[in-house]
Formats: sequence, structure tokens, C-alpha cells
Amino acid sequence: MRKYSLLAAATAAVLSCATAAYALADPALGKAADNAIYAQTLVNEQMAKHPELLVLGMHAPKPGAKDSHMIAANLDRIGKADDEDDLAVAQERKTILAPNVKEPTKFEVAVPLKDASGKVIGSLSTVFKYAAGDDEVKMHTAALAIRDEMAKKIPNVAALFKPAR
Repeated sequence: MRKYSLLAAATAAVLSCATAAYALADPALGKAADNAIYAQTLVNEQMAKHPELLVLGMHAPKPGAKDSHMIAANLDRIGKADDEDDLAVAQERKTILAPNVKEPTKFEVAVPLKDASGKVIGSLSTVFKYAAGDDEVKMHTAALAIRDEMAKKIPNVAALFKPAR
């Protein structure tokens, strides 16, 4: 039990630092409102459906590219290079669940992003409204449901980069 607590605390600290780092506006990063690709349409649909969701970010490599980036989000971080956590979720099929240490009203869940065939094509980062004692398993289940609903609409990773209709 103690091992889990230390791991959870360390993960939460890393996620908190990452959240603080990308919360600052970076003029080099794209604006969500200007992001006219299919992936952004999917993010916008989910944000409209889930008022409990504060942040939704989709990470994937563009076909032919070596590196993975934030390709769609409700925040102005389009193009942000993936950090170690984003890559671990996508490449190692890890799931990250952690309260935000610096902002205790937020709980972060990152899950592998899949296409309609079930192939892992990137990572999906979610941040939920949170209060001490909230059901964290429920937030994990909600993140998986959002991911699975989106996956049904993703034939392959290339489709995410097509112009929005």
C-alpha cells in the first residue's frame, strides 16, 4: 500500500509540473479555435457533451512524422511536443490517474488513444473537476468511455489530420 502511495504522489507531482508548464501561453503553439482538423472536431464534440471535463487533449504523430504532438485540445497548446507521460501512455499503453497537486480541484486521467480497429494511435489526456473524496474510478471509467466513443469515429490516425467539415 505504501509503495502505491509513493508512486501516486510522484506521478501527481510530475503531472502537476507538466500542467503548470503548459498552462503558460506559448505564442509558438497553435490556438484551438484555429485548429481546423478532424481531431479538433472530435475534441469539441466531447467537451460539449461533458461539463465535468475541464481539459481534453489528443496526442498523435502525423503520418510519416517521428515525433508525437498535441494535435487537438480545448486549450491553446496545439503543436506542443509530447512529454514523457504522453509518450508512455501511447507507447507503453500506460494509464495515468493522478490528482493535480497544485490545483486540488482537478484530477488528471491519461489513456491510450485508439482508432476504430482498436489500434493504439496516440494518447488522450483528460482533466476532470475534482473534490476530495470524489470517485476516481468513475473518472477513469469516464475517460475510457470518451476515448471509446471517439475511437468509433477514427478510421485511422491519418483521418485525424484531415480538414474539418
